[in-house]
Amino acid sequence: MKDFFGYLKSKVFLKHFVLSIVCLTIVLWILFKLLGVYTHHGETAEVPDFKGKTIAELDKFVSDKNVGYTIIDSVYSPEEKPGIVIKQDPEAKSLVKHNRMIYLYVTSTQAPQMAMPKLVDRSTRQALFMIESYGLKVGKITEVAGDCKGCVLKQFFNGKEIVPGDAIKKGSKIDLTVGKKEDGYSTAISDSTTTDNSPEPN
Repeated sequence: MKDFFGYLKSKVFLKHFVLSIVCLTIVLWILFKLLGVYTHHGETAEVPDFKGKTIAELDKFVSDKNVGYTIIDSVYSPEEKPGIVIKQDPEAKSLVKHNRMIYLYVTSTQAPQMAMPKLVDRSTRQALFMIESYGLKVGKITEVAGDCKGCVLKQFFNGKEIVPGDAIKKGSKIDLTVGKKEDGYSTAISDSTTTDNSPEPN
């Protein structure tokens, strides 16, 4: 035990101990430098504006921007052309590390399918409201003689009658055939209210 403590106090031990500390410090410094190079520590890139770019343009667009991209979702938007970027995360002009992945949302190339609603036997006003609320479009409205004035008799898509529940793409045009009466008397379906024509009490 005496020899051990004596060795700890010797110049040889102190020399090796100091040398070990120096070597460890150098190794750690080199490791931190290499880690900084690997992660591009201190280097940032400005996020470019992807909005409005088509999917076909993206690879060329990011080739010199020091960022990457990935498409994570598609959104149907009838007002926009299909296959273009409408949203990104992070936003344009944000500062990020080199080679940061930018997440993109693009417009869908195909409209989603939905079930055709029942418009027959509804008033024209109700039918038009339902068409728009379901994401469809109003097509041609044709009046024919019928038992009621202003009520929907038939519903068509691409010239063919379509029944409720049939699959149809959002944005499709729906044509309607509505009834009209020639004799001036109407049994039209009421939109939301009824009129009481009973005589007022004396």
